[in-house]
Amino acid sequence: MTRTLLAFAVVMLVSAPALADQKSDCMKGVSMLKAELKKKHPDDVRQRLQQALSNAQNEVTENDWPECVTFVTEARKGLRR
Repeated sequence: MTRTLLAFAVVMLVSAPALADQKSDCMKGVSMLKAELKKKHPDDVRQRLQQALSNAQNEVTENDWPECVTFVTEARKGLRR
């Protein structure tokens, strides 16, 4: 029983910095998406950016940082094309 608790505590301590990094990446990504939406883009790109921003903001509300980062990453890939 104590080994299980110790293993759980170690996993939680190790994952905490990663979640903080993902939160930071998410929040920076949301800011980037807002800035990109102020620029001129073709309608299809603009729609994808708006959808990515909406999805990312939903994940911020849910504190689901990894999912938010995924939406931001996909939007960045779409901008590079």
